[in-house]
Amino acid sequence: MDPVRSVDPDTLPYRISLEAANRTVGLIAFALPLALLAVTALGIGCQSIESLSDYYFTPLGGDLFSGALMIIGAVMLFFYSLPKRPRGGVIDVSHYRGHTKSDFRLARLAGAMAFVVALFPASGPGCEDLGGGVARAFITEAQGGAGQAITGAVSMDFLSTIGQGQSWLSWLHYGAAAVMFLVLAFYSYVVFTRVQTVDGTAAPVIEKGTRKWMRNTLYRACGIVIVIAMVALALSLVIADPDSPNWWDRANLTFWFESLALFAFGLSWSVKGRVLPILRDRDEDNPRKTLK
Repeated sequence: MDPVRSVDPDTLPYRISLEAANRTVGLIAFALPLALLAVTALGIGCQSIESLSDYYFTPLGGDLFSGALMIIGAVMLFFYSLPKRPRGGVIDVSHYRGHTKSDFRLARLAGAMAFVVALFPASGPGCEDLGGGVARAFITEAQGGAGQAITGAVSMDFLSTIGQGQSWLSWLHYGAAAVMFLVLAFYSYVVFTRVQTVDGTAAPVIEKGTRKWMRNTLYRACGIVIVIAMVALALSLVIADPDSPNWWDRANLTFWFESLALFAFGLSWSVKGRVLPILRDRDEDNPRKTLK
């Protein structure tokens, strides 16, 4: 049989859409803090975690933390891409409803930063207690084996075994997280609130009470919450006392503000991905119902 050279995309048994990408990113981001809390509730790893980043050093939490961020990063880095520039022409982005070329570049930047956050951990060990194997550790200068006990230096992070200390890792980790969340806040407050027409950057009047108006209210609220969480986390660096835990550390507020930012991010992207049918406009097509 001759290979099929042209296919109507509506007849394909699968669908890849910007809506599906937004929904995937949103649900993963929203579920990540809940999954990590479940790890702690099940007694896997540390029982007291000061930040989401500390889960990197726990047996199952590290897999969930890094894996979720890398999925989010892959979707945003490779899916949010512009078409190739035609020979002798310019890129036409008018059919990307509600997005500009700069928006796509920012989305891909956020995706790259998600990879950095996942692969370059914070400098803290996350869990001080190594008893019972509750924390994931690397052994350097290992000796023994073949029936003998293995001895060596315990390191909480593999990257520290090939680097000169961990201070640069912490700056890289939190710097990448700050850039990522700034982009996500911009998307929630600016990009998602645009009218999704062919000329998506136009600003027609949106009638109060419509579903688009309600979605925009939620988008802006999520963007504001992300910024508030980032400001709170920045202020925590000012009041931090490395010698003795203070009220901020005792209440694990770093963890809760990080979770709040992720919840807002996940909610905004889930709404944009139309995770619930009621979020659609009454005359809006539902791609998930077009497959036969």
